[in-house]
Amino acid sequence: MIKAPCQLCVERAYWMTESYKETSGYPPAIRRALALKKILENLPISIDEEELIVGKTTSKIRGIIMLPELRWDTFSEEMDLSLSEDEKLKISEVRQYWKGKSAYDMWLAHMPKEMLETINRYQVPLTTCAVTPDNKVHIAVDYEKVLNKGLLGIKREIDEEMTKLDLTKVQDFEKFLFLKAAKIALDAVINFANRYAELAERMAAIETNLKRKFELEKIAEICRWVPANPARNFHEAIQSIWFITIAIRNEAIGTGISFGRADQYLYPFYKKDIEERRITKEEAKELIAQLLIKANDAVVATVNIAAAAESGFPSWWNITIGGITPDGKDAVNELSYLFLEAESEVAMAQEEIVIRVNKKTPEVFLIKALEIAKRLTGKFKFISDETTIQQLVRAGIPLEHARDYIIVGCIIPTIPGRSCDNAIAGVNLALCLELALNDGVSRLTQEQIGLKTGDPRKFKKYEEVWEAYKKQVEHIIPAIIVARNIDMKICSEYFPYVLISALTNNCIRRGLCIFSGGALYRTDVIGFAGIVNVGDSLAAIKKVVFEDKKISMDTLIEALNKNFEGYEDVLNLLRKVPKFGNDDDYVDTIVQEVIDHIVDIVQRYEGFMGTKYAAAALTATLNIPFGKIVGALPDGRKAYEPLADGGISPHYGRSTSGPMALLRSVAKLDLTKLRGAVLNIKFNPYALKDESKVKKLCSMMRTYFETGGHHIQFNIIDAETLREAQRNPEKYKDLLVRVATWTAFFVELGREIQDEIIARTEFGEIT
Repeated sequence: MIKAPCQLCVERAYWMTESYKETSGYPPAIRRALALKKILENLPISIDEEELIVGKTTSKIRGIIMLPELRWDTFSEEMDLSLSEDEKLKISEVRQYWKGKSAYDMWLAHMPKEMLETINRYQVPLTTCAVTPDNKVHIAVDYEKVLNKGLLGIKREIDEEMTKLDLTKVQDFEKFLFLKAAKIALDAVINFANRYAELAERMAAIETNLKRKFELEKIAEICRWVPANPARNFHEAIQSIWFITIAIRNEAIGTGISFGRADQYLYPFYKKDIEERRITKEEAKELIAQLLIKANDAVVATVNIAAAAESGFPSWWNITIGGITPDGKDAVNELSYLFLEAESEVAMAQEEIVIRVNKKTPEVFLIKALEIAKRLTGKFKFISDETTIQQLVRAGIPLEHARDYIIVGCIIPTIPGRSCDNAIAGVNLALCLELALNDGVSRLTQEQIGLKTGDPRKFKKYEEVWEAYKKQVEHIIPAIIVARNIDMKICSEYFPYVLISALTNNCIRRGLCIFSGGALYRTDVIGFAGIVNVGDSLAAIKKVVFEDKKISMDTLIEALNKNFEGYEDVLNLLRKVPKFGNDDDYVDTIVQEVIDHIVDIVQRYEGFMGTKYAAAALTATLNIPFGKIVGALPDGRKAYEPLADGGISPHYGRSTSGPMALLRSVAKLDLTKLRGAVLNIKFNPYALKDESKVKKLCSMMRTYFETGGHHIQFNIIDAETLREAQRNPEKYKDLLVRVATWTAFFVELGREIQDEIIARTEFGEIT
């Protein structure tokens, strides 16, 4: 059942379905464009009091958009008690139409049975139509191009490409269909903005408050002009990108649609307005704040294990600020500060501010960001430019483009307007280790899940354990690759994203959608959970069994089978072995080997239309459901307990040498091989009680990034406050916490996630 205040919005699903009923037999790209046109023509519109930025993604205040064309069975009439009878009837009609026609149905028909069984046995959450129909648009379109050319300018670009076509050639004819569809989609957005212009004009005509009457007349003028034409000022620029975002969400609502480097492409409009005294800083901040509030008007529904992986309704509407320019100069500007200040005042859950940090980042900017993060109990992600740019260059992206990166979704770096990079699956490495230590059999269910890699009791050296583990990991990866490639082939052929493609560089020139080779860069990233648990476990086996010979493999396996009951002495031995997060090379080196292995595996494969594969240390909240299917581990973790959180965060209670030692452990890893490595740190507010403590944290973070760190995010709240929020949720409705790579209202989280956040290691000092 949907938890309030989120509500299902039936509008997109209903009008999408009505359009598809009318366009049977049409080319898929044309069909998609006409469906978007139908949606934007019929989506209910309204303008609230005091709104200056107008437009709503759904018909609800905080609506959940349904994508029945991707998977029709993720929602039902009974999911939301607030639905009217008419809405329930519409949902029933939508489900009936799409049953057997959705991308999920096609995917099931294409998927090899044995590979589907492997995925199900490993309980791999796929961010495909198989599990969560929302994750194909980790992307930021070219907002700068929209603001400088307008949609009419982009249409002229399409017309120019059309003149070059020879329709007797099959490839050119396919390109023609895509370009024709793109024009339909662009016109649909322009007409949607005109609907708001007409509404504002009608409201202005009857408005008696002169101030509001003027505002409504101005809104009407703005909506008549943008996004059809180039923005002429800061207000128009903000309104333009918001209209584009609404349209993108209704074409392909998904986790990870980003506003890109908003402080960069909006700055020329802000600077010109300030210099010509058409706007004040406070007025500009108000417009930014309204944009951030707007970002919270829609959420993404997921199903099955994906729902557990993404607790708290995350949508990752990221805005990346700061960093460096494509030519290597400091990019922090006045708008960067205004985004921080606006976020401090808005303090909602969905809008994610990502702060790029490098050696050139002004100290005052970073201190301000940390002060606001402290006030908001930890909101903001901090990303190292040095490490992230190296990740991208290592992947073959030119330096100029790499310097222009943003973060989309959880933690994935991408190039705005040029790339489509998605996180596509979660792999339970702890389960793989368990299978290696039980001949492929689940210790909890006794089911043969993995390969038969031999009786571990007979392993005579550490290398045999390592090889068995690697084989178990390598067994699951091909199934994930096949599942993803099938998914992308189906979506490319039958459900292309026409508008997003038209607003992504190269797609118009190539005449292809982003999935089919239109985007300049495409990477699918596989997230790996349990990296640290595996590293700690392998270190324990290596040390206790094979080096010190304090126990045998037979004794270890018996202890694991019994969940350490009656084997407390063995448990104590295992727990005394060095653990990741304490700056100990013994275990840190093994964690690096675990990372090297997953990177090597995924880079062996190529995806649909040349898509590259990459690995990330990315857990989301999968550490909880993944932990439930893994028995006792040699690191001392007992059966069913959560795995380590984040991706590269130490396991609970094991980082005993303080935050500096923790950061040294992480920074010594070669994180340039990954496409994301999530690190969560929890501080008691006392640790940042005054300005000197905040400055110390700033210095610590800079050192971490300059020595190899990639990402860091904080919860700055004590466990007792969180427990009090559990006891009295009505008093803490606005309490924000950082769940994983997203922020949520603590009281909207499930109890398991709440308990997991409380259990994370809490540092009382910055040492």
